[in-house]
Amino acid sequence: MIRKKIPNILTSFRILAVPVFLFYLLIQHNYSMAFIVFIVASITDWADGYFARKFDSVTNFGIFFDPLADKLLVLSAFYSFLCIDLLNNFIHVWMISIILMRDVSITLLRLFINSKGDYVFITSKIAKLKTFLQFITINFVLICLMYPVHFNFNLIY
Repeated sequence: MIRKKIPNILTSFRILAVPVFLFYLLIQHNYSMAFIVFIVASITDWADGYFARKFDSVTNFGIFFDPLADKLLVLSAFYSFLCIDLLNNFIHVWMISIILMRDVSITLLRLFINSKGDYVFITSKIAKLKTFLQFITINFVLICLMYPVHFNFNLIY
């Protein structure tokens, strides 16, 4: 029976990884450790879906908290980038605000639809692709932070 709990454990791990990621990124300025934590947390996004399908253990917890865990991880990364001086000319509040407004709207819509009884708001393949691309973008920024000598952020902007 523990197999059926693996997806929810992985989702919970992803939520708990957010403060660890932020600690390494913003307090320790250890971009390598932040990168490792983010990679591991990102992999759990794929793994929880894989195990949920494999063990036929799709739960209401997972349906709601899996996309919420993704949003927490992505938004915490993007907002934390605003606090890093090297990224000041590259990442702006308006960019992250657009992502936040979209994610809050989708989460509220998900809550509303799921509260109607037999309806379930399922994450689409396009939304999964969006999350994957956000993970790639965040990883790219983290790599740029780990090796800032090789990137001239003023040229990118």
